[in-house]
Amino acid sequence: MKEKIEKVDKIEAEPVVKVITPAERKRLLIEGIKKTAVPAFMGAFFAVVLFMNFYDAQDKHWLYVLLLVVLVSYYVQKLVYPLLGVKVSEFETKDWLYVEAMTIIFLLVSWTLLLNTGTLDVAVTPVSITLDSPENVIASVTSNSLIIEGATVYLSGTGVNMTNITGSDGIAYFYNVKAKGPGNLTLVSTKNGYIHNSTNITINAIK
Repeated sequence: MKEKIEKVDKIEAEPVVKVITPAERKRLLIEGIKKTAVPAFMGAFFAVVLFMNFYDAQDKHWLYVLLLVVLVSYYVQKLVYPLLGVKVSEFETKDWLYVEAMTIIFLLVSWTLLLNTGTLDVAVTPVSITLDSPENVIASVTSNSLIIEGATVYLSGTGVNMTNITGSDGIAYFYNVKAKGPGNLTLVSTKNGYIHNSTNITINAIK
């Protein structure tokens, strides 16, 4: 009798294995894809927003930036998943850690790619001018060989302080540029969403 009771207790103690149906397995697979796609989109979106507003954010505290992204993305994803048919009620702590980690990873990867591709290139003609001799200067601004319209170009140096904006051809014109002393003139091109760049014009002494 005692052996029989022990046998019954052993059977009752065995864990119940949950059988996953093909339909349930398909649902979980689709939810897994959504749990990856949504954080990927969120991370890329935040990367564009931060890049457009802060460039490389060197003057910002990284911890605060990442915490802000995590908090905002958490509440946004909490609203988005039910609309996509994902059961948020089934989310465990590990699920939220996964989607937030994916968001941060895609944020950093996308931001890095933007920083590597969003640098302005400025070319100037002529590359040298003569001291006290008026010259017309042409600045051409591109990024990855693409013409950049609306970039602000600053021309400064000895006796020179001028500003112009590139047109649809990516060119900014400076007329009657006259250097008042030896050295170089500096051209700096800037535009929101791009890393600025510069080049110099050499000032030649009067022969």
